[in-house]
Amino acid sequence: MKLTKPKLIKSKLTKPFLLILIPVALLLVISLAKLFPSYLEAMTFQPDYGPLAKEVVAYLEKQPGTYGLYFIDLRSGQEFGYHPLTAFHAASTFKLPLNLYLYREASQDRLNLNEKLFFAPKHLEGGTGILQRQKTGGRYTIARLSALSIIYSDNVATNILLERLGRRQVKNFMRSLGGKRVSDTANITCPFDLALYMRETLDFSRSQAVDSKLLLNLLFDSRYKDRLPAQLPQGIKVANKIGTWPPEHTYNDVAYVVHPERPYILAVTSRDTPGYNEALPVIRHLSQMVYDYQTAVAHR
Repeated sequence: MKLTKPKLIKSKLTKPFLLILIPVALLLVISLAKLFPSYLEAMTFQPDYGPLAKEVVAYLEKQPGTYGLYFIDLRSGQEFGYHPLTAFHAASTFKLPLNLYLYREASQDRLNLNEKLFFAPKHLEGGTGILQRQKTGGRYTIARLSALSIIYSDNVATNILLERLGRRQVKNFMRSLGGKRVSDTANITCPFDLALYMRETLDFSRSQAVDSKLLLNLLFDSRYKDRLPAQLPQGIKVANKIGTWPPEHTYNDVAYVVHPERPYILAVTSRDTPGYNEALPVIRHLSQMVYDYQTAVAHR
């Protein structure tokens, strides 16, 4: 997000008026502080995430394999990371920035979500998804392919979309957002980048752009809730995108967690773990650790 320099506006207020206004404003602030002390404290409160960061480090340093993590408290804007810029295989988490680029293009009328794309044999790929079991030769709308690539993490749908959007265009878009680990030849990412893409998705969903909420809603509907969302309290909404790369024993997840009092973004990456069954409890424990800390901060 680019910051623009604010324009200076000359005040038309007279000096005598200012001499009256300033004391009145001070009295108002003091009165509000006395009447609503808890509200004023909430407005100025800045949580200390140092203890949580230390707890995360102490826990992850005992785990086999290499993990990365990035956390953003959406109320205060505070954030911290563990191996935040270390490169990991992105696997299917790449589908998050790809689809963000897709919907941004559509919002600028540079892409029609109803355009139909051809499913050719060259798009076939195993792994996750449902199109791999369908006959080639059909046509699917961009909107349908996007939904499949997020909800079912469909690799075939992603291949069709990537061909239409252009790999270089998507990677340049990721760099334009501030991505630190973006390669034109390798599918890599880092915890910082994944959290960044999720925050940009959230910001986009709050914009006035056409269909701006579609991507976030798809992430809420993702069928893969086995990692960060798995052990959170029932009813907590989580928009997330996982990624799995078996050759490196990589299991990733990035999530926007709608904590009732302190919503946040959490990204966890891994590689060289003993395997899915061993990495899963680690990822879930990290998620529970962060959620509980957010709850404690809210009830301080």
